[in-house]
Order: sequence, then C-alpha cells, then structure tokens
Amino acid sequence: MLESTKNAACTQAANPQKVQKLFSRETISVSIAAKRARKTPETVINWCKKYGIGKQLSHRSPWRVDPLGLAIVINGDPDALEAYQRGDLEHPAVGPFVAALSR
Repeated sequence: MLESTKNAACTQAANPQKVQKLFSRETISVSIAAKRARKTPETVINWCKKYGIGKQLSHRSPWRVDPLGLAIVINGDPDALEAYQRGDLEHPAVGPFVAALSR
C-alpha cells in the first residue's frame, strides 16, 4: 500500500455500516487469494490454518478466504491481525484495511 494511501486510511475510523457491508460480501477462493497475495495456494491455505483467515465447511470442501484477513496477513500488521482474530473490527489498526476493502 502506498504510504500516502496508508496514512489517509489510518485517519478513517472503521464505520460499523461499512464493516457490515464488507462482511455481507462473499469470501474468495484460495486461487483468487493466492493471486492477490502473489503466493502459492498452499501458502494461502497455511495462512488460513495459522491465522484463522479462512474456513472449510468439511474436510474435503474447498477453503474460502476472508479478504479482510488476507489483506492484514499480506501486509504483516501484527496489531491488526491480533484485533482481527479477536473480532475487534473497530480497532484503529484494522481501520485502514476495512477502508481499503470498502472502496
């Protein structure tokens, strides 16, 4: 993320209505997530397991990835990741990611 975009996004608080809209959207496939992250699908699946950014409905069903969690992991922001894992989407560290995805 460009520094100026990141700074502008940091000033925006997470709007609960935007957060709700964001999470009413569908999850993305592992292949799309891998393309966004510029990583292999295996890496994305490992992130789903390690960081809780995805889900698998049954043992043989495909993984589905949360775009917000993916963005946080890609950017390597430990404060945002911790808040995301707690479900605290109004945490200031999560705000820039919510703002970027809600555009």
